[in-house]
Amino acid sequence: MNKRITLRDIAGYCPEEAIWRMAADLGQSIKDNSQCPASPDGVIVDGLSFLIGEKTDEQPEFMPPECSDKAPCGQMQQVWTLGALIYHASSGRTLFGGHGGAYQKTHPNVLLPSLQKSHQSLTALMQQCLQHDPSSRISIGKLVDEARKGLENCRETTRCRCKAAQEAAPESDKRRKENWPEEMIETI
Repeated sequence: MNKRITLRDIAGYCPEEAIWRMAADLGQSIKDNSQCPASPDGVIVDGLSFLIGEKTDEQPEFMPPECSDKAPCGQMQQVWTLGALIYHASSGRTLFGGHGGAYQKTHPNVLLPSLQKSHQSLTALMQQCLQHDPSSRISIGKLVDEARKGLENCRETTRCRCKAAQEAAPESDKRRKENWPEEMIETI
């Protein structure tokens, strides 16, 4: 029996590109089906894609403030949950010490968390998702567009780094050869 890998299994170890992909994939699912996983256990990692798995029990740390009292949850509430999933994927932790939206409900002006300094645009997207007031949250269409743009920017940055490393390699090889004994140069 093969165990499915879920977001819970990889949380805290996700590279930035994977988190952008998750935001785009799950955002599109919310947009198409108005459905978002209620917890990391409901996010299936399938190769390079993030899919919505079987329905899981809602976990308080991933419930938005307005749903913490069992109110019905719609698309904007699922946007908040996606923001909590982005935070969890990046950090391996849950929001507000594991209290999620219930804490934000009693502390509406609480500072929203940040991700690594290198993830500034991902932090901005996550924080737009986690706004206390649903009407202040990013729309699902804009979220999907921003996530796709972030994914492409992340890929472009990676391509540029790889190209720069390849261009620097001949110079590095030359320096290395200068420091090696003549008989060893052929082995490099």
